[in-house]
Amino acid sequence: MAGLSRMGEGPSRRTVLRLGGGVALLVAAGFTNACAAGTKAGQPEGAASETAPGGAAGGTLRIAVSSYLSSWDQDFVGFDLTALMLYKNVFPYMIDYGVKSVGGGQILDTGAIGPAFAESFEPDAGNKVWTLKLRKGVKWASGNEMTAHDVKWSKDRAFAAQANVAGIYRLIGLTKADQVEVVDDYTVRFHQEFASALTRQIQAISLYVFDSVEAKKHATDADPWAKEWFAKNPQAGGYFNVEKATQGQEIVLTANPGYPGPDAPKTGTIRLMVVPAAANQRLQLQNGDIDIALGIGRRDIKDLKSAEGIKVISAPSNNQVAIQMSVTTAPFDDVKVRQALAYAVPYEQIIQNVYGGDARPAKSVVPLDMPGYAETGYPYVHDTAKARELLGGRTIQSELVFQTDNEEQQQIAVLVQSEAKKAGIELKLAPLDPATLAERREKKNIPLQITSGQLWVNDVEYMLGTSFTKGAALNYSNYVNDEIEEIFDKSHTTIEEAERLKLWARVQEILAEDTPWVMICQPNFNLPVREEVAGWVEPMDGLARLRYLTVTK
Repeated sequence: MAGLSRMGEGPSRRTVLRLGGGVALLVAAGFTNACAAGTKAGQPEGAASETAPGGAAGGTLRIAVSSYLSSWDQDFVGFDLTALMLYKNVFPYMIDYGVKSVGGGQILDTGAIGPAFAESFEPDAGNKVWTLKLRKGVKWASGNEMTAHDVKWSKDRAFAAQANVAGIYRLIGLTKADQVEVVDDYTVRFHQEFASALTRQIQAISLYVFDSVEAKKHATDADPWAKEWFAKNPQAGGYFNVEKATQGQEIVLTANPGYPGPDAPKTGTIRLMVVPAAANQRLQLQNGDIDIALGIGRRDIKDLKSAEGIKVISAPSNNQVAIQMSVTTAPFDDVKVRQALAYAVPYEQIIQNVYGGDARPAKSVVPLDMPGYAETGYPYVHDTAKARELLGGRTIQSELVFQTDNEEQQQIAVLVQSEAKKAGIELKLAPLDPATLAERREKKNIPLQITSGQLWVNDVEYMLGTSFTKGAALNYSNYVNDEIEEIFDKSHTTIEEAERLKLWARVQEILAEDTPWVMICQPNFNLPVREEVAGWVEPMDGLARLRYLTVTK
């Protein structure tokens, strides 16, 4: 949930990552150089762009973001949400997610991963050797052809960095550069140490590629991977090219006319304008100066639902809101106390009062829409009498920690405090600033805390590796169960879906009994846009995929 694994510090296979602060990130290693004003993608500073804007796509979409990105180098950025969103749109990914309909909205389909820039990505009979075939004739903005050598150089760079990709590749048995083999100019093989059911999902978020021919022009003995140059110069050649980037102000994207795969961008030009203040984003949206506001809170969004010329797009989300209890800290080292709190929480009241009914009840620690989800995973409902019964007349005291600048968490804390007191659980509210909260989470010494976040990989094995196994970076509950550990180890090499679903059923039975988390709900994603905007597809990681959007004016 909230927080990040430190993948740049020699992570084990279990050191993976869950979303922090409502958005999931891949890495923790930050790189702070910023893009030079006016730089154009894929070329040295000052060079003229030869990229034709837009192709067959048309129109201009104006999007307000809260901040400018810190670096253009995807291999070294972890906390920058603007940058992470941009990467999904301007880096070429070899494979990518499909789209499916859920609850009246469109979401990315993690169960339907297919070729994008690649022609194919398929395993051998043992599911250990995966062959990537590239499409021929695909060009970078520099004019260089995209080849297998770009893939190899990019993954060699990732392993050398020991940051983003190297950390997550460990989950599928890729730990060193020589496991990535160039067969010919358009074919690459990945030799995994073991077969894994996670391969397609892990590669969908890791198989992005750099223009290695251009990069090598800017490498030096002191900087063999051209980190300094990449940090300042926009990547090009994805669904969109970066036409212009003005430091602190605006980034202009144009649809890549050379994109060879499905789901080509539907809008020709996208202007990302930096508008730090949510109030200013709201005003600009109402005035028609922007088409989409990515930095407006839920309270303002509620007001905007009735504003003229504006609509609020709602889509199902895998964002989970929960209360994590430290099972090694009194009084929550007693399972009956944990279960009592689970009965004391006013679930429906939170959904209605905090989220205006725009959230789905959570009935398992496994997110809704994840394969293996079962409502038996969380049997608790609001029942004050049952909570008092489990406490046996005791009065329990604890602090309840939440992020001080998170309005929703504050509202939840107040409601939980009020109802828990009726059951004999007295909670002292403890809002913490982000830095202090991060420090205490690093030490894992918080007895009770509200968390929210979502998973990038839609699989229970990944969920266990982030939050419910020994040493997991986001296991703030300090939870360890020997049977869960055995199931997690077994899942690494269990490929058959039916067998994996049996493992996940047992996982949910165990977690329902042990109750390390109170599962509150899964709020829907809401996005305020002008009425002319259409085509929003909800991402599982909170990072907008801009190629589906259209605007008519």
